[in-house]
Amino acid sequence: MKILLPLFSFICLPMFFFSLADQKEEKNVEIILHLDKDMTEDAQTVYLWSFCDGGNQQRFWDSARIEKRQKTVTLQGYVPYDYNLYLCFSKNGPMQLYVYAQPKDTIELHISSKDRKMLWKKALRGEYHNIATENSLYDSYYWMKRRETSKDSVPYYSHLLMDSYDKILHESPYPQIANSSFSMLRMFFKDSIGNDSLQILKKYVTQKFSDYPPTVAVSVPHELSERTLKTQQRLNEISVQRKRYEQSKVNTKIGGKLSLKLPNANGELISLSDLKSKYIFLDIWASWCKPCRAQTPYLKAVLEKYKKDLKVYAVSIDTNHSAWKKAMEQDKTQEFIHVIGSDQERKKVEAVEALGIERIPKNFLLDRNCRIIAKDLLDDELMQTLDSLTKQ
Repeated sequence: MKILLPLFSFICLPMFFFSLADQKEEKNVEIILHLDKDMTEDAQTVYLWSFCDGGNQQRFWDSARIEKRQKTVTLQGYVPYDYNLYLCFSKNGPMQLYVYAQPKDTIELHISSKDRKMLWKKALRGEYHNIATENSLYDSYYWMKRRETSKDSVPYYSHLLMDSYDKILHESPYPQIANSSFSMLRMFFKDSIGNDSLQILKKYVTQKFSDYPPTVAVSVPHELSERTLKTQQRLNEISVQRKRYEQSKVNTKIGGKLSLKLPNANGELISLSDLKSKYIFLDIWASWCKPCRAQTPYLKAVLEKYKKDLKVYAVSIDTNHSAWKKAMEQDKTQEFIHVIGSDQERKKVEAVEALGIERIPKNFLLDRNCRIIAKDLLDDELMQTLDSLTKQ
């Protein structure tokens, strides 16, 4: 699969590069996303970006915040003619989904968490997108088969690919698709086709789409622009963020086992596994979080009723350790096991970061083996849950 990603990234880069230097950059493409419930379990951001200025520059066109339980989101981008854009979700969903568009196109896509590794997906609406996507899916399958099969089968799949590109080149009414097919033939099958045949194909495409932008529209910048560098940096950050999010989802599923070992106010390390209690309530809070501290009376009431079976492991994410200690005194929660989840540099420690906590209050009810049996219990929900568990 490693060979496919750069290969099919090239397919979608046009022979006729466009420059934004002389463009008004008026957005002329609308992309409507219909989101599955699994896409909005947590808030996240979706980005729309593309290559430009010779194909080696990148930029973001739009982004949108997706809140919990949101059903649709709309993005806008720019294409000068037949071209492709990319969709990237910050947590759940595709990381690099191709969106093929023409000027003034409206494309509707249904997005699910199952699309996480997808590069191409058919649209609910968008004729040009669906034709280009169908071609990409077909060719990617045969490139994969060509890579995975024995050497004896390589000529067979190469022949299928050449036939596919040749057919698209001659039959497609879209210049970008036809030119991309010619590019693939020239790059990967030059020896099989021969220079004379390639020149004939090139002449055919040029004459067929004579009103298409000229081959050399702009000079290709050698150095990456500051905007491109920032775009690349942000895409790398999203990739790291996604990995952390995916790991946190694995760690914090019902039935998942948690492992924390954090210092208390005296610097002594206290581990969840050391508590030896029938139930452990892992509470993530901070001194500045009013909703967190509003839960204190409920936790005290539960501890009073289940003092023999429950311990509260309270993890503060305060960066100000003095404020943390002051809040403990004010709330009179000495019966809680208080630990701090940030270091002296005011950063969350790695073990707390791995939980993927986005907002607080956040909590987990654990069994004696530190496995999650419930989470996000607020107000009377913890009391009700323990009452139910003890009756079983």
